[in-house]
Amino acid sequence: MATPELVFHLRSMTRAIFFVTDEEDRFIVKLTDVLKAKFCERAWVYNAALGLIPIKNLVRDWSTRAHTIDGDTLGIHDTLIKIYKDDPKEQQNFYVITDPERWLGDAAVVRRVLNILHQGHQDNKTVKTLIFVGSRKVIPEKLSRYIEVVHDKGLQPEEIQRLVEDAATNLKTAVPKDAQGLFKGLTSYEAMMAISQSIIATKSDPVDPKRIEPSIIADFRKRQLKKTDLVQQIDTDSVNFNQVGGAARFKEWAAKTKACWTPEGRKFGLKPPKGVLCVGVWGCGKSLSVKAMGQAWGLPVVSLEMGKLRSSGVGESEANIYRAIRIIESAAPCIVWIDEAEKSLSGGASSAQSDAGTTSRTIGILSTWLQETTSPVCLAMTANSLKTLPVEFVNRMDERFFFDMPSEADRVDILKIHLEKVGQNAEDFDLARLAEASKLMVGREMEQAIGAAMVESYTQKKAGLDEDILATELARKPRIVKTMVDEVKEVLDWVGYDPDADDGVRARFAGKPDGKGGTLKLIAGDG
Repeated sequence: MATPELVFHLRSMTRAIFFVTDEEDRFIVKLTDVLKAKFCERAWVYNAALGLIPIKNLVRDWSTRAHTIDGDTLGIHDTLIKIYKDDPKEQQNFYVITDPERWLGDAAVVRRVLNILHQGHQDNKTVKTLIFVGSRKVIPEKLSRYIEVVHDKGLQPEEIQRLVEDAATNLKTAVPKDAQGLFKGLTSYEAMMAISQSIIATKSDPVDPKRIEPSIIADFRKRQLKKTDLVQQIDTDSVNFNQVGGAARFKEWAAKTKACWTPEGRKFGLKPPKGVLCVGVWGCGKSLSVKAMGQAWGLPVVSLEMGKLRSSGVGESEANIYRAIRIIESAAPCIVWIDEAEKSLSGGASSAQSDAGTTSRTIGILSTWLQETTSPVCLAMTANSLKTLPVEFVNRMDERFFFDMPSEADRVDILKIHLEKVGQNAEDFDLARLAEASKLMVGREMEQAIGAAMVESYTQKKAGLDEDILATELARKPRIVKTMVDEVKEVLDWVGYDPDADDGVRARFAGKPDGKGGTLKLIAGDG
């Protein structure tokens, strides 16, 4: 918590610091440790319920429950006036301001803060350090040049180990294996709650009661995703690769890579992939494949929509992405899914003109995190185009797959899947005939044609889905790929094609090669 960056700013007599954390109380305790007895006498905390009180009194108050208050400084304006009037007597005073997101939207508060900062800037004998502590960074533009920002990096491995060992000792139970990995990404409060819930859940176990059970801790981590709207857990319980037609190579890769997430695989030295890119034609099963991958790996799939993270307030978008990252890491291991990434991650190049660089900074934060995080997280991106997709994301993908138009064999599989979804027996149909009728169709279009044929069959009072009607619907339905030839060609130009291997150069074909070049035939004008 007391990061080297924070200590550096305190020693450098930085006049204003914004510390972003979800654990205000833990920060205050750690700050007390850093300041030690000498400087603690010169440190105060402003709390709207208590006023401006000495930091040591606040820490002691948690145990004594005295609820000591300073009635003269319960209001933020009274507090800032007192801070302005304080005389450090050529020493350094420290003032912690809690709930800054509540106060810094007030122009009068910003003015009073500026007065304090100007005072310190013009009088080098007046050394007052303001430390704003909040769960999200909200810095008015007028203060942005004065404030240094420090982000809480969460519990460090040694802190996790110590916390779990202390809890296990107090509860007279064993420390679980890989405690650091088990609790990584959780706050100290969340870690203690997870341990408490595990003890209660195993209380009646006749074999090993009151234990810290990894599976219960894992369930607790997954539930953290429900605490926010910034990310969304996708339900994959009813999805599996049996519902995905074609994509044989992607399925094979996913099956092999599953071992990277297992204890045996990790012990062997396998590392989970940091990212996988699924790019290709609209409606060819990219999103469904990512969901099925999550089910196959036994991992939650977390949807990250960049649009939800963007906010009009200065610094709020960046604060949101940091908060989303902390939530994701608390739910790890997991898959983070960015759908239509070419839209979600676009705008970075023109960001300086369109939104003062906010989009560029949020994309940069996400990119840096993906590169540096040690949490077991895999970023899965699905995209229809590469035109606006940041190059740094593409290059950081462990695997890249191109989802081509389904081959004839793939169309047979897809037809079987969608026929069974509407209660039809696929064996009652001439699938080869229907596959020919659905040439150049994507899976979603085949599903739509089957739905239309069901309605028409009912309208004509057929006993069930009529094959002739279905063949007609498949044949006459417009093919979206014919309106997207330029876009598909652009992707294919990037993917490249090796005729000897019948596979892509920069990305692998997700489906099994058929020796016919797939969409290349369409691009060449055949079909």
